[in-house]
Amino acid sequence: MSDPVLIITPVLVLFAILLVVGAPIFAALGVASCLGIFLHGGLPGLMAVPDILHRGLASYSLISVPLFILMGEVIARTDIGGRLYTLFNLWLNRLPGNLAIASVGSCAVFGAMSGVSVAGAATIGRFSVPQMLKRGYAGSLAGGSVAAAGALALLIPPSIGFVLYGEMADQSIGKLFIAGIVPGILVTCLMMLYIGVLVSFRPEMAPREAATITWRVRFGALKGVWAALLLVFLVLGTIYVGIATPTEAAGLGAGGAFLIAAAHRQLTIQTVLEIFRSTAVTTGMILLIMVAALLFGYIITRLMIPQAIVTWIAEANYPSWVVLLLILLFLLIIGMFLDIVSIILIATPILLPVVTAMGLSPIWFGVVMIIACEMAVITPPVGLNLYVIKGIAPDLHINDIIRGALPFVLIEIVAIVILTVFPSLVLWLPSIM
Repeated sequence: MSDPVLIITPVLVLFAILLVVGAPIFAALGVASCLGIFLHGGLPGLMAVPDILHRGLASYSLISVPLFILMGEVIARTDIGGRLYTLFNLWLNRLPGNLAIASVGSCAVFGAMSGVSVAGAATIGRFSVPQMLKRGYAGSLAGGSVAAAGALALLIPPSIGFVLYGEMADQSIGKLFIAGIVPGILVTCLMMLYIGVLVSFRPEMAPREAATITWRVRFGALKGVWAALLLVFLVLGTIYVGIATPTEAAGLGAGGAFLIAAAHRQLTIQTVLEIFRSTAVTTGMILLIMVAALLFGYIITRLMIPQAIVTWIAEANYPSWVVLLLILLFLLIIGMFLDIVSIILIATPILLPVVTAMGLSPIWFGVVMIIACEMAVITPPVGLNLYVIKGIAPDLHINDIIRGALPFVLIEIVAIVILTVFPSLVLWLPSIM
């Protein structure tokens, strides 16, 4: 069989059916992709599967995945999250909605040591959400701000999302990391600005702080986080100046995280075993989905589906902004039902040829895709960060958390518009590496 429509239709139908009946994403995508390979090439076609998987997984860069996850797991089991939250709270206590703004800042810095959004939301949320509720903050603001800010770990390097996108798009992971710095700062500032404006117009949502904090106390709080901040600059700095590859920097980060945890006397044999177990489970989940995505990418490439989409768009003569809007809408829709790893691995081989055919940078598109993934983790029904916040704050109703998080989706869209109008915000730092 050679008709692309007759092959890809049963593949997508089978994938949807398996998801509906509760099959894991890697199994649903893998089985459906194997069906497509069989329909296209018969039994001889299936003989190519081992070679596809070997070529896709035999990558030096993928070693960084478990190392960055290990780094985040170690930091998540220390009190660094609480110290970061205290630091931002002390320095920003005079701002309206300071506790929510401090949560955003804490999640941003924690994201630079984690790379996993769920870890950021859970770690910072354990300290910040109960504190905000205790101070009389609205539940929607308390839950929504932390859920949205936790997603910053996807954009602020080192990000597992960038590693996966770089592998699928054949782009420099180091340049993707550096490209995410300015957009990460931009999105963080936009979130803080939104909270400040919201609370200024609706002060009942966040009572103002009455206490006066001295500069001595503020500077004293820096002592508790200097090692963690040094770790962030160590990882990103070595990549930027060319001393280390992202994989080597991941090793430095993992080793540095263990040293920080040991210095804080927060490592026990039981804790270390839990760290390694959690790292293995998360890494295994990611690589299983990647295996399935490699098979899916292979069949859609053999069927020349991306090329057909590019040809259709070229013949339709749509303006670039319309195409980008459709791409963003597509990512938003699938983000409501799939996890971020699946979004990146499935959508990249389909969308990247369209973007490059428009003359846009794959590095720029990688940043935009990751921001779209940030929206995915705070939109129902599969917004993982929403349920993380519900888990750590059971008194909050899930509808309040969703209502508080959805405005941050608009913040992410505003960030994408800014980066589209000013792509140099993404591309400048990588260009001078």
